[in-house]
Amino acid sequence: MPAIIIDGTAPGRDLSGATLSGSMVENDSRDIAKWIIRSDRRLVTMRYFKHHKFAGASEIAQDSGRSIQNVSTGLKELESRGVLEQLEPGRRTWKKHALTSVGRATLEIVERELSAGMFERMADELSFRYVRDAFRLVVTDPIIVTQQMNLHEVVDRVLADPRTRSAYVVDDKRRLLGMIGLEQMLTAIESSLSLFDKERPAVRGKRGVLPFSVEEYMVKPVTVYQDDKLITALSKMIENSMEDLPVVDDDRILLGELNGFEILLLGSEVLRRHARV
Repeated sequence: MPAIIIDGTAPGRDLSGATLSGSMVENDSRDIAKWIIRSDRRLVTMRYFKHHKFAGASEIAQDSGRSIQNVSTGLKELESRGVLEQLEPGRRTWKKHALTSVGRATLEIVERELSAGMFERMADELSFRYVRDAFRLVVTDPIIVTQQMNLHEVVDRVLADPRTRSAYVVDDKRRLLGMIGLEQMLTAIESSLSLFDKERPAVRGKRGVLPFSVEEYMVKPVTVYQDDKLITALSKMIENSMEDLPVVDDDRILLGELNGFEILLLGSEVLRRHARV
């Protein structure tokens, strides 16, 4: 491994001018990486710089959901080990930090350490992941239907693919018009039972004529975009009691489905990591 330039010094030399071998720098970075991983505060703060070149405590706190005091402590600790540096040393407010050359090497090691297994290769802190990183991990092709189809055709398609529980209603240009989830399918089944049981009350006032149509049971979808934060999508799922969300572009063209299991897949490693620190 080539020697690393440390804070502007010549390759292979520390600040005093002493020669550093590549192995010495690598070993030092590994030790620092382990020290970072042992603290959730340091880990979250350090990994923010994976996606941002410069950052301050308030920005990291806002994106990660942590307190500014917690993040500020993490920044000070990382700065003390030479992995971060202030852009304007001595500034008392609105401080901005950036990775040093040692920090960049250390972050690479941190990422490798966290990518040891199958889940780790896909996982990342949810605060730093986007819908584009998650959808298609489980459901590669969502179930697409039209308004004119019979509902039993939709149910058959869902039963044929256990990875999904929703179907998406589109027009001839693949623009999203509505969706049918498990709740709507079960409501239709309940309605069909009421047709043959006169003592059973009609569901939601419906006692229609079989076969039920897609247009009759589809609902307005809650959508997400590829560039939405994954944590935002998760909040939408919880607030609307949904397990799947359609992913659309600015023209409402259906791009795919964000399945609840895809968030669970990424989130499982986050939970395990928090339990270790």
